[in-house]
Amino acid sequence: MGGARTAVLVAVVTCALAGCAPAGAGDDGPPLPGPEPYPEEVLELPPVTGEMHAVLDEARARWGDHPDFGQPEISLDRTLIVLRWHGPPPAELTALVEGRAHPDFDVRLDRTPFRDSELSEEAGRLVREHSGVVHTAWPRTGGDGVGLGIDPSVAGDDVVAALDRLGITSRFPLFPEASSPPVAIPAG
Repeated sequence: MGGARTAVLVAVVTCALAGCAPAGAGDDGPPLPGPEPYPEEVLELPPVTGEMHAVLDEARARWGDHPDFGQPEISLDRTLIVLRWHGPPPAELTALVEGRAHPDFDVRLDRTPFRDSELSEEAGRLVREHSGVVHTAWPRTGGDGVGLGIDPSVAGDDVVAALDRLGITSRFPLFPEASSPPVAIPAG
């Protein structure tokens, strides 16, 4: 598989797994409860409960294929589930969120500025059209734009300014980060 295809595949798999990613990771949306953990604290996080999985499963079963359904999240402290929707949400989704009373966690519905599918397509385009510079791209969890992993040797000290210098543009907001390209795992 080519480098660009591998990067797009990694971005798609990352997005698929992001449904259970900790809220707030790579996201500039409203703050969620609890401090960001240090790596050693990750092992001490409370487990995701069966009740939380039931909420996510119900939302995905009913709206998972809908183009306006965004990436759900569970907060690090496991006290909040965030469901996301682009545009006016269906009444049934609003009712699910408002009717979900549980003593251990809340459910919140956030609107996204963009559709996750559009952001995913744009992430793929950016990796293909700027291979060797943009090695990873992903739709941000909050649905507010596209995250970019840019090779630091090309980006220089100011990764945001590097976008203009390198001619990297998009109709969506871009959130670049200087990061090393992924390391290929040898087949074996």
